[in-house]
Amino acid sequence: MSQYFLGENLIFIISQPRSGSTLLQRVLAGHPEIQTSAETWMMLHPVYALKDSGIDTEYNAKFSRQGMLEFLTHYTDGEEVHLDAIREWARIIYGNAIAKGGKTYFLDKTPRYFFIIPELYRLFPKAKFIFLIRNPMAVLASELSTYVNGDWKVLGIFRPDLIHAPQYLLDGIQLLGDSAVVIRYEDFVRTPEKSITALCNQLGITYHESMLNYDKTPKPIGSMNDPVGIDQHTRPSAASVDKWRNMSSDPQARHFAISYLDVLGHRVIEALGYSYDEIRDGLEAGKHDTHRGADIFPWDIAIRPQNDWNFREWLTAERFFAIKRKGKIKGRLSALKQGLLHAYRLVKQQLRTRQGIDN
Repeated sequence: MSQYFLGENLIFIISQPRSGSTLLQRVLAGHPEIQTSAETWMMLHPVYALKDSGIDTEYNAKFSRQGMLEFLTHYTDGEEVHLDAIREWARIIYGNAIAKGGKTYFLDKTPRYFFIIPELYRLFPKAKFIFLIRNPMAVLASELSTYVNGDWKVLGIFRPDLIHAPQYLLDGIQLLGDSAVVIRYEDFVRTPEKSITALCNQLGITYHESMLNYDKTPKPIGSMNDPVGIDQHTRPSAASVDKWRNMSSDPQARHFAISYLDVLGHRVIEALGYSYDEIRDGLEAGKHDTHRGADIFPWDIAIRPQNDWNFREWLTAERFFAIKRKGKIKGRLSALKQGLLHAYRLVKQQLRTRQGIDN
């Protein structure tokens, strides 16, 4: 094992976004030994330097990776040297934050670390990894009411958080085994004292009752924080646990939710600790309304980034929102006009590309 920093004073919270991670972070930040900040995201880039997918840079990440691997293979003791360099880099940055705050531990709450759980565990085997699990339907409902807010075209930005994160979390829990610290959001907010006491025991720190009064704890500085929710209460509250059920009475939200449930499937939902059948029954409870398909924005388009849409999907979205804005007749005419312009631009772009190849 490496002689370098192995994360002895690090705590990671890994979850789907909108899982209550900001709330859990704020509660733990009330501990006198824990320093934290807004989401740092800082471990992603150094880890991705040697990944063969998932990263796109103007300097060409593929060539960079190839050059680094060849250098490490032929002129150093191998890839472990690069990992030790990352460890030392992390030790300096995290250590500086800990020292500046006069604390003992640093808590890094960056949900998209779900992409790099195996790498983080390899780098920092002595760190504490908290896996915060929440009903994925509640996560979706929160995404829809905060970041999406009726603009269905932007839902695709959150595809990794919704589609990939649940399985990555399950894989991470399995990988870490007994070292994984698992806490379920619903248990946390319903019985906060019991849950946080148990969590502190697993982290090897002393529970303080004052931690639950998180309104007394300063907010982490930075923009990467929960824009809503956290300031609605002063202690953990179970008020939002069943709000996902409200999607059953909204045809559009229900369509998204049932489609999302189908994508995750029975195995993932049950492995996360929830009842697939109960969730489905809850979502279908309001299915008595009669909305035509034209009034519903399709899930299979919404959940993908706009750059991945083909022309037909783009036109479907354009028509949907034009009708919402202008009514059926004017909306269809507007969408047709925009579709022709879009098609013209695509053809023009293809001709330019072809001319460039010919030249």
